[in-house]
Amino acid sequence: MECLNCGAPILENGHCSDCGMNYTLLAKAYNTSNYYYNLGLDRASVRDLTGAIDALNLALKYNKQNINARNLLGLIHYEMGEIILGLTQWVVSSNYLPDGNIAEQYIKEVQADPVKLEEANQLAKQFNQALMHAKQGTKDLAFIQLRRILSSYPHFVKGYLLLALLYMENGNTDKAKKALKRVLRIDKNNTLAVKYLAEMGVAPRDIIGMKEKSVRIDVDSAYSDEDQYKSDLETFVEKSLENIDNPDLSVGSYKEVNHNKFNLIYVAVGLILGIVAFWVLILPTKLNSANQENRNLQLSHSEDISKKNVMISDMKSKISNLEKELEAKKEAEAEDKEKEIDQKDSFQVIKDNIPNTTYGTLCEEAAKAINENDFPKAISMCNVALQIQEGEEAYYYLGRAYLGNQDEEKAKTAFKSLKDNYPESSHIDEISDYLTE
Repeated sequence: MECLNCGAPILENGHCSDCGMNYTLLAKAYNTSNYYYNLGLDRASVRDLTGAIDALNLALKYNKQNINARNLLGLIHYEMGEIILGLTQWVVSSNYLPDGNIAEQYIKEVQADPVKLEEANQLAKQFNQALMHAKQGTKDLAFIQLRRILSSYPHFVKGYLLLALLYMENGNTDKAKKALKRVLRIDKNNTLAVKYLAEMGVAPRDIIGMKEKSVRIDVDSAYSDEDQYKSDLETFVEKSLENIDNPDLSVGSYKEVNHNKFNLIYVAVGLILGIVAFWVLILPTKLNSANQENRNLQLSHSEDISKKNVMISDMKSKISNLEKELEAKKEAEAEDKEKEIDQKDSFQVIKDNIPNTTYGTLCEEAAKAINENDFPKAISMCNVALQIQEGEEAYYYLGRAYLGNQDEEKAKTAFKSLKDNYPESSHIDEISDYLTE
């Protein structure tokens, strides 16, 4: 019987002869991981994506090398418009199982469209900008930014949830419900969507009915709502126009008089009424018309300014990204052009969004690879970890891996970086012999 963790033989006491793991406990953990993977798969098949994510995270908690669970978790994040998180899971999965892993195909399909990949890299920044505009009270800018996001990523659940919140704040519950219906079409049991509907006073029975009706919504088409960017000022202007077009001209009761006796009086009164009518009816109408044109002009300028602000923000973001890419290319010219460049291409996209725990995980895997004399794998893990976050453990294990790989020059370079960046490190005494040669 072989160990599930390292493949070494199991001793009679039930422990691994190499890693010392208890086979019974390890088998139970793996079975529990597979149970939660199957649970997540069942939930994903009925579009309960939130429940599937919870189950798959539990599966990875019991077995972080559960390739099927990690690949499915990446697919669910991709389906919900979170492409970066999906790529993160697939890259980690491909490092655990380099050969025969379908995650490699997923990564290649995403990287095949550089424009789409760059848009995905900007998705989080654009959503954060929309969130910032919403917090600052500039709802028009938030709406414009969300429209840009949802037109490119009609499956982006977080975008619809923020859009629904903005509509709820404006008191437009119908459009908030429309956005939440699309969320329920993508993620059947999204807890936030159900919570927002309950806060709007929707009964649980009606929420169930909305879930059933949302099945008919085409979520692959871009979200559009011709009135979704109408401001309060535009609504006020429209109501004013209705009052002008339909004025209240009703008059009270009257009785007949002898007109022959009051001809002169009628003429005088007619002149006075004409003047009064001009001042009361015609002149206000003209003034309202002029004010209306002024309001329309102000609205047009406000919209132009909002669009230009968004364009300026996008251009600054693109310039910043181009500068980062230029710096990355300069650094890449001094690196190994065969293995390390491929890893930078994968992790440059997810560097800003990868979980903080990934650095520690990669260092642990590098140490494990060194103990197993798999030095090329350890070198790869350390280089990826250093792209995510600089740290003394990554430099230390990188130097040891290069020593094991008979490459003393690169080992000295790694140890020198450790000494320069972390002079107080506990590894300084151990590597001092290599620094003095």
